[in-house]
Amino acid sequence: MTQIIQRQATAEEQQQSQQWELWESDDTDRFEYSYDRDVRFVVQSGEAVIHSPTNPPVSISPGKLVTIRKGVEGSWTISVPIINRYQYI
Repeated sequence: MTQIIQRQATAEEQQQSQQWELWESDDTDRFEYSYDRDVRFVVQSGEAVIHSPTNPPVSISPGKLVTIRKGVEGSWTISVPIINRYQYI
């Protein structure tokens, strides 16, 4: 089962996401995270690869809508500092 799903956000989704919470990676180039609930986000800027034992690596970049399911253990490798708009679902 795929636990991390990504696709290009529609113009409407990008507009709606501007009301969501803001998250910035700052200068971090790597971090680990355990997802205790489903989350979705639209990448505003930056680039990263999300690694998880239950999913192939997922490359994210501006304009991508990403959904990560509860229970995923993720490791982010950030090549360009990330800014996301996110919401728990």
